[in-house]
Amino acid sequence: MVADIRFPKLKFCGLTRADDVVAAIDCGADAIGLNFYPASPRYVQPSVARTWSSLVAHRATLVGVFVNASPSEVAEIVAECPLDCVQLHGDESPNWMNEAACFPALQSISFIKAVAWRGLEEDQLNVERWTTARHPRLLGLLVDSYDPVQRGGTGRTARWDLLFPRPIEFRRLPILLAGGLKSENISQAIQTAQPDGIDIASGIESAPGVKDRSKMQAISAIALPLLG
Repeated sequence: MVADIRFPKLKFCGLTRADDVVAAIDCGADAIGLNFYPASPRYVQPSVARTWSSLVAHRATLVGVFVNASPSEVAEIVAECPLDCVQLHGDESPNWMNEAACFPALQSISFIKAVAWRGLEEDQLNVERWTTARHPRLLGLLVDSYDPVQRGGTGRTARWDLLFPRPIEFRRLPILLAGGLKSENISQAIQTAQPDGIDIASGIESAPGVKDRSKMQAISAIALPLLG
């Protein structure tokens, strides 16, 4: 896996089957998200995910999604399943990345931090904690709909209208838009929020974790021309 990666334009997340990994890349995804949060219906065992790394290598960025896992726990999984990027989808602080630098398996890993954005003071303060830290391996922020329990994949949309013009708290850091995106609303979401990329889980599924090739193709056909 490579350490120097680009911020994703199209990330398909929560894949649980090898065939879906291949189909996602064939459909245009430049990032593949694997969920290592045990409480998620899209959870995948690291030993299983390891067998898929060769399917992704040099074709897309492999992103591991974690929720409130310690750096040591993440390092253990990365040592077993090589990742390009770690997505922090819990209540982690910017210091998490500093602690991660102590682990050899994480020293060349890039990071994406998931945040909620409802325009509330608590959201503003949280985003500012990350953007002012200016960690060199923080690729950008993923903006998802707010849910204190499920941590993504809820099918609920984020507040697109609050993201453009880009709030000053983001300090020009790239954003990956998530939350309830599907072929029926993806065009409106991109035109309204003007994100740098999009992240989709439930909107490309026939069941949690089971991806639908036709839905992936439809999303790609609409989204990629708009994202440029």
